Amino acid sequence: MKLTHIFLTCTSIGLTINATSPHVGSNTQSTSEIVTDYSKSLSLSELTNLAFKNSLVLKSSYLNWQSELLRVYAKGTLPDPQISFTHYIDEVETRVGPQKQAISIMQKFPWFGKIELNKAMQSERAKVAEAEFKHEKLNVLSQVEKLYFDTVYVKEALRINEENQTLLKSFEPISRNKIRTGGNLTDLLKIQMEIGKTENRVAELKLRLKPLKERLNEILDYPSGFPLKLSHAKPKTMALDSKKLYAKLKSSPSIQKINHLSEALRQQSNIDHKNSYPDFSIGIKYIRTSSSDMNVDDNGKDPIMATIGLTIPINQKKYRHRRLATLRQIDSVEYQKAQKLRSLESDLAIALYELEDKERALKLYKYTLIPKNEESLKLTMESYKTGKSRFIEIIDLQRQLLEFQLMELKAENEIYKQYSEIQALTSSVLMEEKKNE
Repeated sequence: MKLTHIFLTCTSIGLTINATSPHVGSNTQSTSEIVTDYSKSLSLSELTNLAFKNSLVLKSSYLNWQSELLRVYAKGTLPDPQISFTHYIDEVETRVGPQKQAISIMQKFPWFGKIELNKAMQSERAKVAEAEFKHEKLNVLSQVEKLYFDTVYVKEALRINEENQTLLKSFEPISRNKIRTGGNLTDLLKIQMEIGKTENRVAELKLRLKPLKERLNEILDYPSGFPLKLSHAKPKTMALDSKKLYAKLKSSPSIQKINHLSEALRQQSNIDHKNSYPDFSIGIKYIRTSSSDMNVDDNGKDPIMATIGLTIPINQKKYRHRRLATLRQIDSVEYQKAQKLRSLESDLAIALYELEDKERALKLYKYTLIPKNEESLKLTMESYKTGKSRFIEIIDLQRQLLEFQLMELKAENEIYKQYSEIQALTSSVLMEEKKNE
């Protein structure tokens, strides 16, 4: 597999990243992609795509994965050969002449299978880094989605409060006219109090938008205060199958990371066992010899010698303890895996509970409380015209309607956030953009 053609496909978020991508590549000094059209409102999919391209966390994690992947080849090669040169200060006199210099080259050969095991272990470590990268992508996706939903919620809550504020201000002249005709001052004071409360809530909501946008700018690697604009479009949610969701937990990146780490340790255990066997060295030595003053056969002949050597792993207890330590580490990782799976199951159960609870609340506000409140408000206003109801009753019902509308918005926002949480836990696609928006 050529390293320049490595592809990662994250089916959980429908995004393919190329290893040579300029957005997440070898140049750590590359600038982030910035939206130049300030008037454009970004959809959720556009926002997440920008996050995948610009996130510093993803860039770091991706390069770490590529770094581990590049080490695989090196782990599958022989050690470098060793060459040595010897110059005899005191020449060694032999029958065929004095020896001047010697040169030798040695190549070490690890015990059978050790190179393959080292390469396999590094491959698993690269898969650990890949799983970590996928896990970080899911985290970035979830963070961006939740910030997007919170921003949309605050904007819609701001709109409802501003409409309510306008409505309350329209009540004030009516109340003043009532006072001129002998009405009670209490109604006017009540309206002014409600207007003051609404103005305070509007100011609070406007302030809440600032930290949300700053957090998004941080994830997108945008400068502080960048005028980021988001659309109000909400995605379409899919029906959930709890059994399938629980089954997907076993294939989540966090579990896969532990699986590959465990496999890497198993390869390390095999290497520890192989280390208890000797490594071989094979070499050749050449000695330059000058001619002798004596007239002998092979006068001045340069000898060539073959050399073979091996290591002696004499302390076998050391290797047994190393392997035993690795086996203990494998057991530890397996316990981590079991605990992580239990933790994911618990998080998923809580998310499903929260989702069900918020869906129940949304139906209550949307189909029961708000319609009944609107009907009651309508009847009270008609009754007020005939003098059978007090104006303060209208104010109370209007305030209650506002609270119900805000609670409906909050329940809907929490539903989307729980969907995002479940997506991150199960590596699933549970939301998609509506075609007509």
